[in-house]
Amino acid sequence: MRTTVVGITALLACTSLCAGDIIDTVEIGEGFYTSTIQIDFANGNGYLFDVHWQDGGTTGWDLLLAIVEESDDVSLDYGVSEWGVFLQGIEVFEDSDWGVGAGWPEVEDYWHYWQRESSSESWEFSSIGADVRQVSDGSWDGWVFLSPGEPQSVPSPGVLALLGVGGLFRNRRSRHSS
Repeated sequence: MRTTVVGITALLACTSLCAGDIIDTVEIGEGFYTSTIQIDFANGNGYLFDVHWQDGGTTGWDLLLAIVEESDDVSLDYGVSEWGVFLQGIEVFEDSDWGVGAGWPEVEDYWHYWQRESSSESWEFSSIGADVRQVSDGSWDGWVFLSPGEPQSVPSPGVLALLGVGGLFRNRRSRHSS
């Protein structure tokens, strides 16, 4: 039985890693309020940034700039026009994607911007730019490259399955011990 559980656990871990996951969560800034920025790359790797901020009037774009200012491992490539800011590329640690929608509509080669007001709400594709969106305490902004789909779930389904198998093994083991 132990061999089977170990084998299933290893398979789930490999499946979860191969499909991509939230790779890291990083704390940024200081302040009473916190908003989360989720960045999902085309390879499936995602990163969470819990950004702490102080004053009202903070936008989703302000949060991205705060991440870049505080972290040497994150960079942005963007353009500014009369229509606002257009994100072209993001690099986080070893992951990076860049695109301006040149392949659209056949290829979604640009950054899609999502938002939600709390982790318990559903993601909504943003109808406004990050430079206009006013964030609130507990809000989430998501950036997804090469896919029109919403940001991946946190924690990812593979991690939840892995935890479930571990819980079953502990329950079965404790029943046999008594």
